[in-house]
Order: sequence, then structure tokens, then C-alpha cells
Amino acid sequence: MRAMTSAPPCVAAGSIDTRDRVSFIARFGAVFEHSPWVAEGAWAARPFVDGHALHRAMVAVLHASDRQARLVLLRAHPELWGAEARARRITSDSTIEQAHAGLLALSAEDANRIERMNAAHQRRFGFPFIIAAMEHTRAQIFAEFERRLALDVEAEFDACLAEVERITALRIERLLGGGGDAR
Repeated sequence: MRAMTSAPPCVAAGSIDTRDRVSFIARFGAVFEHSPWVAEGAWAARPFVDGHALHRAMVAVLHASDRQARLVLLRAHPELWGAEARARRITSDSTIEQAHAGLLALSAEDANRIERMNAAHQRRFGFPFIIAAMEHTRAQIFAEFERRLALDVEAEFDACLAEVERITALRIERLLGGGGDAR
């Protein structure tokens, strides 16, 4: 798995830990796409000295879960320029991330290309292609999509989990006021 290139900013522990459990989950439950169980599991690891510690705790919850739970988490992610994105029914985080990479304003040619790659990825792997769009250009995303379509199932599963880790680090950074653009 790829190492994180930038950690969420250091913040006072109180800005993360002073919330009760329900407030904590309300604030951080959406960090992992449609998977508040990750924040629920991380709650027990308090106190957090900074955003990086919070992210490490959340990633530990993810890795401690069984493969089926991780698969469900991957499947909770929207496809890039998929039906949900085209209908603007994706989370605000996903909207920001896909828009940043220019994926919500594709030419007809690029839209057809990504739709074909999405379909091929779903057929081959059974979950969507996941990439930290905030860190890539559209051309880089297309190149990585094509490269990863050639991976075996386990390698792509691991690649998607590594991308989820990167995406969630950026989301925590944005939540804690760091902007979230690590490029």
C-alpha cells in the first residue's frame, strides 16, 4: 500500500475529543463513504493528539474488520462519473473530489471512456474503481484506471483500500480546516 504523503494537520486534542460519542460520529462518520461504523470503532481509541492520530485509529478499525466489511465499504463508493455522480446524488465529499479532477464535466468521448472502464472494473472486480481524485488530473486518473484494470483481484482490492486511506486522510484534513488539497 502507498504511504500517505501528507498527514492531516495537527490540531488540539480538545477539538477532536471534547465531543460526546454521538457528536463525534456525526462529525466524523461520513469520512469513510457511507460507513459510520469506522468512526464508531475509532471512538474507543480517544484521546487523539491530532488529526493524524484520528486517521490512524480509523484506519486500524478498517483493517481490523473482516474482508466482507471492507468489500461493503469499497462498494459504498460511487463510480467516477457513474450514474450517481451524473445525477448529482453523491456525497458532498465525493462531489468536491470528482469535480476537483474535472470528472463532473467530461467531454462525450471521455464520458464514454470512463463508463466503459467503470463497467469493465465492476465486471472484473465486483467493486468500483477508487482513486484519490484530489491528487490526480483527469489524464492521470484515466491512465491509472487502465493500469489497474490489469491487476489481479487481490492487488486491486488492496489498491482500492490504499486509495480509501488517502481519500479519508484528505477528508479529515478538510474537516479540521486544512483545506484537503495535498497536491
